[in-house]
Amino acid sequence: MARVRDLWHTSVKDAADPTGRRRVKVKTNRHPDRGGSKSSKRWLACWIGPDGREQTKAFRIQDAAAKYARKQEEDIARGEYIDPAAGKELFGALGNKWLRLRDVGGASRIKYERAFRLHIEPTFGHRQVRSVKPSEVAEWLLALSRTHGVSVQEQALFILRGIFSLAVADGLRRDNPAKSPIIAKPRPRDENGVDEREVWSADRAWAVIQGTAEPYRAIPALEAGCGLRESEALAVALEDFDLEAGRVRIVRQVVQVGREWVFKAPKGGRERSVPLPSGVARLVQAHIDEYPPRPYGLPWMRENGEVAGEHVCRLLFRWQGDHPRTHDQHIRSRSYERTVWLPALAAAGVIPDPKPGPRGGVTRHYQAPGKGDGEHALRHFYSTTLQDAGIQLGAVMDFLGHSRQNQRRVPITIRVYGHTTEEAYEAARNAIDRSLFRLRSVQDHRSGGTATERAVAE
Repeated sequence: MARVRDLWHTSVKDAADPTGRRRVKVKTNRHPDRGGSKSSKRWLACWIGPDGREQTKAFRIQDAAAKYARKQEEDIARGEYIDPAAGKELFGALGNKWLRLRDVGGASRIKYERAFRLHIEPTFGHRQVRSVKPSEVAEWLLALSRTHGVSVQEQALFILRGIFSLAVADGLRRDNPAKSPIIAKPRPRDENGVDEREVWSADRAWAVIQGTAEPYRAIPALEAGCGLRESEALAVALEDFDLEAGRVRIVRQVVQVGREWVFKAPKGGRERSVPLPSGVARLVQAHIDEYPPRPYGLPWMRENGEVAGEHVCRLLFRWQGDHPRTHDQHIRSRSYERTVWLPALAAAGVIPDPKPGPRGGVTRHYQAPGKGDGEHALRHFYSTTLQDAGIQLGAVMDFLGHSRQNQRRVPITIRVYGHTTEEAYEAARNAIDRSLFRLRSVQDHRSGGTATERAVAE
């Protein structure tokens, strides 16, 4: 039963009453007349919590204390009670708890932990969970938009919303301030606020493939012609290809987790089969003939982040160089970008050539590519080419390795009734061959050339 206690007075037995039944009101040590502060809170709201224990909160005004006690009792009856003391938990501790509870792969876990450490914890980590307001979240996101791109903003906001959802589920607060209507959608840093990337033309994609150094030329061809992610293209193996059926299985990727390089399942744990256009198949076959794949092993990481022994495959692409530490090893993404991808962009005219150094020599520092000119541009080219060819969206999602199971974003027609048929595979192969490889053998490979170039010309 909700009630209010007077902290300045208490009742004691009347010493003058021989029966001991009469009680009189006396001043407590909190009363100003007995040394207490006049500004101290006099009235104590009291109620019984869901756990059966009495909860209290002090007020200066009696009516405010009575209303608060009644409200807590009503919230308990409706099942909406939030313990006032619970929200005092620090946001940083709750954030670490959310990270522990996430059922994601090792690489994703590292990304989440890094985003939390760099973008969320410095602002909210020292705060009480109950104290964060929607306006503060909006200000935080606005500041983040001035220094980081949309993908960083979206990831940080996703984590922040998840942590506050955990707070709501655990009864630490009633609302999620990161889901307030005043929170704007993450926006790009450019002044125009435009987030639309310019899709590469077939000519530009082909120019980049042509500008790639010969031992690695089939890598961008697989990205543009089969829609592979970089980590998937660098991990593709001989046994993944069915050249006769015109398909390639995407069953692994190579990623760095901490300081260790591992094989793991593709993003989201989704293996898939993708169409293999004849032009890409010829480039791959030429690479196999020139650089016969041999068994290569790396630790295999499960989706829960555990490492389960060594995974061995006949890896298609390895470093070809003079350095004994890296020669014949798997290709590392950062080294590939610096020594292969950026020179290919420069050769294709996407970015400028390196400028002469102070002593007249040529520096190895390339200008960073603009937004939309990273390696992922080849995957965007692949998706756009297939959609322009009229291939149904469900098949394109399957070929890209995108999940159809998001009930909020994917219509039921695609999620349940869209099926990827052999006709879709054939249409995808033809779309890439027509756009990316049309007349290339005549225009670029009439005579001579490397083994890869001669194979495409046949």
